[in-house]
Amino acid sequence: MEITKLSTKGQIVIPEEIRVNLEVGTPFTVTKKDDLIILKKVEGLTDMEKNEIKELNNIWKDIDAGKGITQSKQDFLKEMNAW
Repeated sequence: MEITKLSTKGQIVIPEEIRVNLEVGTPFTVTKKDDLIILKKVEGLTDMEKNEIKELNNIWKDIDAGKGITQSKQDFLKEMNAW
């Protein structure tokens, strides 16, 4: 058994002995029931889904680095309609 902790950003380190055969960027589902938290590796993703996950990770890194922008609802919807 290993002990880890939750960071202020909501991150948990998976101990090295447990992540031996896991690659960086491996997707997991997260389930919580009472005090039990379960991570389950997601397999069978398409290349498109894997790329979407990588893109979302990059977006969150930018947001964490303060590179996000704030928009009014109207401006946001206008930009969404342009897509």
